[in-house]
Amino acid sequence: MAILYCDAKRFKQTIIAGADWVFKNRDQLNKINVFPVPDGDTGTNMSVTLTAAIREMEALKEASLETTVKAAAWGALMGARGNSGIILSQVLISLAEGIEGRERLFTEDIAFALSRAAKKAYKAVLHPTEGTILTVIRETAGTAEEVVKTDKDIALLMDEMVKSARSSVERTPLLLPKLKEAGVVDAGGLGFLNFLEGMVFLIQGAIETSGTIEDEAMLNGTISDSVEHHLKFRYCTEFILKGSRISENTIKDALTPLGDSIVVVGDSRLARIHIHTGKPEEVLRYGSTLGQVSSIKVDDMLVQHTARFEGSNLTKATSVIALVLGDGLKELFYNAGAELVVDGGPTQNPSTSDIIEAIETVTSSSVIILPNDKNVYPAALQAAERTSKKVTVLKTSSIPEGLSALLSYMDEATFEENIGRMEQAFKNVKSGEASPASRSVVLMGVEVRSGDSIGIYQGKIQCSCSNAEETVIRLVESMVDPSDEIITLFYGDSIEKDELETLKSALESRFQNKTIELCWGGQPYAHYLISVE
Repeated sequence: MAILYCDAKRFKQTIIAGADWVFKNRDQLNKINVFPVPDGDTGTNMSVTLTAAIREMEALKEASLETTVKAAAWGALMGARGNSGIILSQVLISLAEGIEGRERLFTEDIAFALSRAAKKAYKAVLHPTEGTILTVIRETAGTAEEVVKTDKDIALLMDEMVKSARSSVERTPLLLPKLKEAGVVDAGGLGFLNFLEGMVFLIQGAIETSGTIEDEAMLNGTISDSVEHHLKFRYCTEFILKGSRISENTIKDALTPLGDSIVVVGDSRLARIHIHTGKPEEVLRYGSTLGQVSSIKVDDMLVQHTARFEGSNLTKATSVIALVLGDGLKELFYNAGAELVVDGGPTQNPSTSDIIEAIETVTSSSVIILPNDKNVYPAALQAAERTSKKVTVLKTSSIPEGLSALLSYMDEATFEENIGRMEQAFKNVKSGEASPASRSVVLMGVEVRSGDSIGIYQGKIQCSCSNAEETVIRLVESMVDPSDEIITLFYGDSIEKDELETLKSALESRFQNKTIELCWGGQPYAHYLISVE
C-alpha cells in the first residue's frame, strides 16, 4: 500500500525504528574503523546522537509535525558526537528548516531535505573526503531527487534510497584506498544505511516500534559518562592517609566509582591520595575509615581556571577553550593559557551541548576554540554557530598543533590578531602518534598485528612494531628534517619510567643534534604523541 505523506506519529516512529537499527548494529560499526586504533567509535556516536533526538521528541507535551521534527533536530544537534553524529544530525536539521506550519511531509520534502543535508555536511567536516558517509548521503540524495520526479509514494522512495545507500556503501572502498586495503567499508556510511534500513523495515512491517529506543538504558550510561564527565568529576581532591594496613589496590577499587585520575602513592603505613571527583566529602569520609587524614586539598578545577580573570582590573579580550584528553595534557594547556579545558578527543567525542556550555562558562564574549582532533571539529563548529558570543574554531587536529597555537596567544592582542598568530603557529608543527593496534590488518602497505604499536604521521601508518620504543624511533626518523630542532614526546598513562629512560637515551643517540623533551600527557588512547619543530 502506498504511503503518500508522513505526519507527526509516522515521523516519530520511523526515526525511532532507524535509531534502533543503528543501535543494534553499533558494535559492528565500532569495529570497522580504518585505523586499528581506539578512536571516536562511529556506532556509539551515531547511537548517542539519535537517542538524544528521541529524548527530545518524547519530552513533547503537544506533538504536532512541526514540534516533533524540530525537537528531533534540536536533540540530534545538541547530542551529536564526532563526524558521523554531526553529519547525521544535518538530515534532521534540514527537515526542520522547512517545516513551519506543516502537518504533513511528502516525498519532495524528504528529497529536498536530504539534498540540503548533503551540502551542509560537506561544510561541517574539517577535511571532506569521498568514500565516506558524505558520499553515501550525497548519492542517496541524488537518487531521491530522481525518484520524486515520477512517484509520490514514500514507501517506494525509502526503498530506493536504501538501495542507493547500500550500493554507495559498497563502493566506498573504491573511492578510498585505505578502506579497500583494510577490507572494510566506511563505518559512517554503513551507519547511515542502517538508519534508513530501520525505517524501511518498519514500513514493511518487519519490525515494530514501541515509541522508545530498545536497550536505551544500556546506551544511557555511555551518554551520561561522556556528556557530564568534566562537570561530574570537577573537584581535584588530595590528602595524606596515615594508617597501619593501607592497601593501594583496595583504595583504588573503592574510589573508582567516585571519580577518575586516581593516584595512590606510598606504603602500608603512609600514602598520598589524589582523585578527580564530584563528591570530595565521600572520598574524605572513606579515607577517614582507613586511618588519619591530613593535608587535605580540594580544588574546583572548573572555577579555579575561570576565576583567575575575575576581579582583575584588566578586561580579557579573548578566552581560549581547548578540547583535550589526559590529565597531563590538560595541565599543559591550562599552564599555556587556556581559560577552560574540556574533556574531548579520541574515544571521547564531546557533544555540541558540551562545547556550548564551555563557551558560555568562560569570561570573555570572544572565544577561540582548539578542537585538537578532526572528530571534535564538527561539534565545535556547530557550537560556535549557536551562541551569541563571537567564536572562531581553529583547525587544530592534534595536541601538538593545539599547544603550538596556544603558546602564540597573547592576552594583550586583539581577537583577530590572536587568530592570525595562532593559525600561523600550528601550521609549522609536525604531529605523530604511537598507539596500540586493536586488530590485525594490512593497511597502506604496512602489516599490523593486534597488540602492536603503530606509528601514524600525516594520516598514514608509517610503521608497526612489537613495542612502542621501536615504533617511536622509526616514526621520528620519518618525521625529522635537518632544519628541525626539537623532538617532544607526550607519554601516556601506560608508559613506565624505565621505558622512558631507555627511549630517551636511544633518541639522543640517534638524533644527537636535536633536543629531546619528555612530557607527561596521561592520554589513555596513545602510548606517545610526538611533536617535531
